[in-house]
Amino acid sequence: MSKAKTCTDEKKFILFTCIISGILALLYSWKIIIDQDSNLIGYIIVGLNLIYIPFALIFKKKWFHWFYLVYCVVILYAAAFEKTYLYNNYTALFILCITISIQPKIKYPALLIYFISITALFFIQREEEGYELHLYLIHLVRSIWYIGIVEYVLNDKFRRKKLVLYEDERRILDQLCEGKVYQKEVEGFSENTIYRKLKAARERNGNLTRDELVEAYRTEKEKMTTEEQQ
Repeated sequence: MSKAKTCTDEKKFILFTCIISGILALLYSWKIIIDQDSNLIGYIIVGLNLIYIPFALIFKKKWFHWFYLVYCVVILYAAAFEKTYLYNNYTALFILCITISIQPKIKYPALLIYFISITALFFIQREEEGYELHLYLIHLVRSIWYIGIVEYVLNDKFRRKKLVLYEDERRILDQLCEGKVYQKEVEGFSENTIYRKLKAARERNGNLTRDELVEAYRTEKEKMTTEEQQ
Protein backbone atom coordinates (compact mmCIF):
# COMPACT_ATOMS: atom_id res chain seq x y z
CA MET A 1 0.00 0.00 0.00
CA SER A 2 1.48 3.33 -1.04
CA LYS A 3 2.00 6.19 1.39
CA ALA A 4 -0.59 8.32 -0.43
CA LYS A 5 -3.23 5.60 -0.17
CA THR A 6 -2.41 5.05 3.52
CA CYS A 7 -2.90 8.76 4.24
CA THR A 8 -6.19 8.77 2.32
CA ASP A 9 -7.49 5.71 4.18
CA GLU A 10 -6.44 7.27 7.49
CA LYS A 11 -8.34 10.48 6.75
CA LYS A 12 -11.43 8.53 5.70
CA PHE A 13 -11.27 6.45 8.88
CA ILE A 14 -10.93 9.53 11.11
CA LEU A 15 -13.72 11.35 9.26
CA PHE A 16 -16.02 8.31 9.52
CA THR A 17 -15.44 7.83 13.26
CA CYS A 18 -15.87 11.58 13.92
CA ILE A 19 -19.23 11.56 12.14
CA ILE A 20 -20.35 8.48 14.11
CA SER A 21 -19.23 10.10 17.38
CA GLY A 22 -21.24 13.22 16.54
CA ILE A 23 -24.34 11.14 15.82
CA LEU A 24 -23.89 9.19 19.06
CA ALA A 25 -23.61 12.44 21.03
CA LEU A 26 -26.94 13.57 19.55
CA LEU A 27 -28.62 10.22 20.23
CA TYR A 28 -27.43 10.11 23.86
CA SER A 29 -28.61 13.70 24.32
CA TRP A 30 -32.00 12.66 22.93
CA LYS A 31 -32.05 9.72 25.37
CA ILE A 32 -31.34 12.05 28.32
CA ILE A 33 -34.17 14.39 27.25
CA ILE A 34 -36.69 11.57 26.74
CA ASP A 35 -35.78 9.77 29.97
CA GLN A 36 -35.56 13.08 31.82
CA ASP A 37 -32.48 11.54 33.36
CA SER A 38 -29.94 13.76 35.08
CA ASN A 39 -27.56 10.82 35.58
CA LEU A 40 -23.99 12.16 35.44
CA ILE A 41 -22.80 9.14 33.45
CA GLY A 42 -25.13 10.01 30.57
CA TYR A 43 -23.58 13.47 30.32
CA ILE A 44 -20.09 11.96 30.50
CA ILE A 45 -20.86 9.68 27.54
CA VAL A 46 -22.16 12.66 25.53
CA GLY A 47 -19.00 14.56 26.46
CA LEU A 48 -16.76 11.65 25.44
CA ASN A 49 -18.34 11.47 22.00
CA LEU A 50 -17.94 15.22 21.52
CA ILE A 51 -14.36 15.25 22.85
CA TYR A 52 -13.44 12.42 20.49
CA ILE A 53 -13.85 14.63 17.41
CA PRO A 54 -11.16 17.29 18.08
CA PHE A 55 -8.83 14.73 19.68
CA ALA A 56 -9.05 12.43 16.64
CA LEU A 57 -8.25 15.33 14.33
CA ILE A 58 -5.35 16.55 16.51
CA PHE A 59 -3.68 13.26 17.41
CA LYS A 60 -4.21 11.50 14.09
CA LYS A 61 -1.60 8.75 13.81
CA LYS A 62 1.12 9.47 16.38
CA TRP A 63 -1.01 9.45 19.56
CA PHE A 64 -4.23 8.06 18.17
CA HIS A 65 -3.84 4.58 19.67
CA TRP A 66 -3.23 5.96 23.19
CA PHE A 67 -6.30 8.15 22.96
CA TYR A 68 -8.32 5.14 21.81
CA LEU A 69 -7.07 3.04 24.73
CA VAL A 70 -8.06 5.71 27.28
CA TYR A 71 -11.37 6.15 25.46
CA CYS A 72 -11.97 2.39 25.69
CA VAL A 73 -11.42 2.24 29.46
CA VAL A 74 -13.54 5.34 30.17
CA ILE A 75 -16.45 3.98 28.11
CA LEU A 76 -16.10 0.63 29.90
CA TYR A 77 -16.51 2.25 33.31
CA ALA A 78 -19.20 4.66 32.10
CA ALA A 79 -21.28 1.80 30.65
CA ALA A 80 -20.90 -0.20 33.86
CA PHE A 81 -22.16 2.58 36.12
CA GLU A 82 -25.00 3.41 33.73
CA LYS A 83 -26.39 -0.08 34.51
CA THR A 84 -26.34 -1.27 30.90
CA TYR A 85 -25.40 -4.86 31.66
CA LEU A 86 -21.62 -4.67 31.46
CA TYR A 87 -21.20 -8.35 30.63
CA ASN A 88 -23.11 -7.85 27.36
CA ASN A 89 -21.66 -4.47 26.39
CA TYR A 90 -18.99 -4.62 23.68
CA THR A 91 -18.47 -1.02 22.58
CA ALA A 92 -15.27 -0.73 24.62
CA LEU A 93 -14.07 -4.11 23.33
CA PHE A 94 -14.56 -2.96 19.75
CA ILE A 95 -12.52 0.18 20.47
CA LEU A 96 -9.83 -1.98 22.08
CA CYS A 97 -9.55 -4.04 18.88
CA ILE A 98 -9.20 -0.85 16.82
CA THR A 99 -6.44 0.29 19.20
CA ILE A 100 -4.53 -2.96 18.72
CA SER A 101 -4.97 -2.80 14.94
CA ILE A 102 -3.64 0.77 14.81
CA GLN A 103 -0.64 0.03 17.03
CA PRO A 104 0.18 -3.70 17.48
CA LYS A 105 3.12 -2.81 19.77
CA ILE A 106 0.76 -2.02 22.66
CA LYS A 107 -1.33 -5.16 22.15
CA TYR A 108 -0.42 -6.94 25.39
CA PRO A 109 -0.50 -3.86 27.69
CA ALA A 110 -3.89 -2.93 26.16
CA LEU A 111 -5.30 -6.44 26.71
CA LEU A 112 -3.99 -6.45 30.30
CA ILE A 113 -5.59 -3.06 31.02
CA TYR A 114 -8.91 -4.30 29.58
CA PHE A 115 -8.79 -7.53 31.63
CA ILE A 116 -7.99 -5.64 34.85
CA SER A 117 -10.81 -3.15 34.14
CA ILE A 118 -13.55 -5.74 33.54
CA THR A 119 -12.37 -7.75 36.56
CA ALA A 120 -12.46 -4.68 38.82
CA LEU A 121 -15.88 -3.71 37.48
CA PHE A 122 -17.22 -7.20 38.07
CA PHE A 123 -16.34 -7.00 41.76
CA ILE A 124 -17.77 -3.48 42.04
CA GLN A 125 -21.04 -4.46 40.36
CA ARG A 126 -21.21 -7.73 42.26
CA GLU A 127 -21.43 -5.80 45.52
CA GLU A 128 -23.94 -3.26 44.20
CA GLU A 129 -26.21 -5.39 41.99
CA GLY A 130 -25.42 -8.99 42.85
CA TYR A 131 -23.67 -9.85 39.59
CA GLU A 132 -22.88 -13.55 39.38
CA LEU A 133 -19.60 -15.13 38.30
CA HIS A 134 -21.13 -16.67 35.16
CA LEU A 135 -21.89 -13.18 33.76
CA TYR A 136 -18.25 -12.19 34.14
CA LEU A 137 -17.12 -15.43 32.48
CA ILE A 138 -19.57 -14.91 29.59
CA HIS A 139 -18.07 -11.49 28.91
CA LEU A 140 -14.51 -12.78 29.27
CA VAL A 141 -14.98 -15.73 26.88
CA ARG A 142 -16.88 -13.62 24.35
CA SER A 143 -14.09 -11.05 24.52
CA ILE A 144 -11.49 -13.70 23.71
CA TRP A 145 -13.65 -14.90 20.81
CA TYR A 146 -14.12 -11.36 19.49
CA ILE A 147 -10.43 -10.44 19.77
CA GLY A 148 -9.56 -13.72 18.05
CA ILE A 149 -11.76 -12.84 15.08
CA VAL A 150 -10.17 -9.40 14.73
CA GLU A 151 -6.66 -10.76 15.21
CA TYR A 152 -6.79 -13.68 12.79
CA VAL A 153 -9.52 -12.83 10.28
CA LEU A 154 -9.91 -9.07 9.95
CA ASN A 155 -6.16 -8.50 10.21
CA ASP A 156 -5.58 -11.14 7.53
CA LYS A 157 -3.30 -13.32 9.66
CA PHE A 158 -4.77 -16.62 8.54
CA ARG A 159 -3.26 -18.72 5.78
CA ARG A 160 -5.32 -18.65 2.60
CA LYS A 161 -6.06 -21.79 0.61
CA LYS A 162 -5.21 -19.85 -2.52
CA LEU A 163 -2.79 -16.95 -2.79
CA VAL A 164 -4.21 -13.54 -3.66
CA LEU A 165 -1.71 -11.92 -6.00
CA TYR A 166 -1.58 -9.16 -8.61
CA GLU A 167 -0.05 -9.71 -12.04
CA ASP A 168 3.18 -7.80 -11.24
CA GLU A 169 3.63 -9.87 -8.07
CA ARG A 170 3.21 -13.08 -10.09
CA ARG A 171 5.85 -11.95 -12.60
CA ILE A 172 8.29 -11.30 -9.75
CA LEU A 173 7.53 -14.62 -8.07
CA ASP A 174 7.88 -16.48 -11.39
CA GLN A 175 11.47 -15.25 -11.63
CA LEU A 176 12.24 -16.06 -8.00
CA CYS A 177 10.89 -19.58 -8.54
CA GLU A 178 13.22 -19.95 -11.51
CA GLY A 179 16.20 -19.69 -9.16
CA LYS A 180 16.96 -15.99 -8.95
CA VAL A 181 18.05 -15.62 -5.34
CA TYR A 182 18.50 -11.87 -5.05
CA GLN A 183 15.87 -9.24 -5.78
CA LYS A 184 18.34 -7.24 -7.88
CA GLU A 185 18.47 -10.21 -10.30
CA VAL A 186 14.76 -9.89 -11.09
CA GLU A 187 14.21 -8.17 -14.44
CA GLY A 188 11.62 -5.52 -15.23
CA PHE A 189 11.39 -3.92 -11.78
CA SER A 190 13.58 -1.78 -9.55
CA GLU A 191 14.81 -3.32 -6.31
CA ASN A 192 12.63 -0.95 -4.23
CA THR A 193 9.55 -1.83 -6.28
CA ILE A 194 10.20 -5.55 -5.83
CA TYR A 195 10.60 -5.13 -2.07
CA ARG A 196 7.37 -3.11 -1.82
CA LYS A 197 5.33 -5.51 -3.95
CA LEU A 198 6.58 -8.61 -2.14
CA LYS A 199 5.88 -7.02 1.23
CA ALA A 200 2.31 -6.23 0.17
CA ALA A 201 1.83 -9.78 -1.14
CA ARG A 202 3.25 -11.31 2.06
CA GLU A 203 0.96 -9.26 4.31
CA ARG A 204 -2.11 -9.89 2.13
CA ASN A 205 -1.59 -13.65 2.30
CA GLY A 206 -1.15 -14.12 6.03
CA ASN A 207 2.11 -12.31 6.92
CA LEU A 208 4.29 -14.92 5.21
CA THR A 209 8.05 -14.60 5.04
CA ARG A 210 9.54 -14.10 1.58
CA ASP A 211 10.69 -17.73 1.40
CA GLU A 212 7.27 -18.99 2.53
CA LEU A 213 5.56 -16.88 -0.12
CA VAL A 214 7.85 -18.13 -2.88
CA GLU A 215 7.40 -21.75 -1.77
CA ALA A 216 3.61 -21.38 -1.51
CA TYR A 217 3.51 -19.83 -5.00
CA ARG A 218 5.70 -22.61 -6.41
CA THR A 219 3.49 -25.31 -4.85
CA GLU A 220 0.30 -23.61 -6.10
CA LYS A 221 1.74 -23.23 -9.60
CA GLU A 222 2.82 -26.89 -9.74
CA LYS A 223 -0.63 -27.98 -8.56
CA MET A 224 -2.33 -25.91 -11.27
CA THR A 225 0.01 -27.33 -13.92
CA THR A 226 -0.77 -30.90 -12.78
CA GLU A 227 -4.51 -30.24 -12.87
CA GLU A 228 -4.28 -28.78 -16.38
CA GLN A 229 -2.33 -31.83 -17.63
CA GLN A 230 -4.97 -34.17 -16.22
